[in-house]
Amino acid sequence: MDVKTIFISLLILLAGLWCGYSLSQVDQELRVIYAEYTLSTTDLGHINAKLIRYRTSVLRAIEADSQKDFESIVSALPERRSHIEQSIERFIKAANNAAAKRSGTTDEIRELQAVKARLADYMTTSQHTIELLQRRWMATSPLEAKRLRDAAEENAAESAGAKFIAVTLELDRLLEVVATIAGEVRDEADRQLRSMSAIVVGISTLLAGLVLFAGTNPAGRKR
Repeated sequence: MDVKTIFISLLILLAGLWCGYSLSQVDQELRVIYAEYTLSTTDLGHINAKLIRYRTSVLRAIEADSQKDFESIVSALPERRSHIEQSIERFIKAANNAAAKRSGTTDEIRELQAVKARLADYMTTSQHTIELLQRRWMATSPLEAKRLRDAAEENAAESAGAKFIAVTLELDRLLEVVATIAGEVRDEADRQLRSMSAIVVGISTLLAGLVLFAGTNPAGRKR
């Protein structure tokens, strides 16, 4: 095997390694879009639905006709709240991991923290509604029970209602930020793929020419 053949073989090997690396980079970007944004956006949609169910449960607790019904409804609230908060924490963790790998996620992390803060405010206010209702069922007079129920209903409608809207608005803004970042990652992956394809075509053409040259040149010498 002459030097020229060895040189061409090394070029082919290096070109293959470079193409493999470039493809892995594009694949990683596409995985980011799917794993960190597509699935996370779906998870955010689920958070909104879970939040609505949580608020509906609080309103049902206000309308409960007996203490047994009230306690049955309220007993499910801690688990519902835990599912919502765990989903937010998972998304925050994923966003922080993404921020360590690339730039452009500052807005996302800021919106995530805003959602978390608004959610905490809403949960605190909703807990106050539940506390008023617990006192209602412990009241010794119908008048006091009615006063506490009315106070709980007012708190749920006005204070908690406004904070519930604030959470949903922050979730909508977060979804917009996530969609924007996902689009940027997708566009960057497309640019990398187009550039890599052009370079691969160029390298393949060059290597094909070298192979033909190496194959025909010895024959020329023999003649």
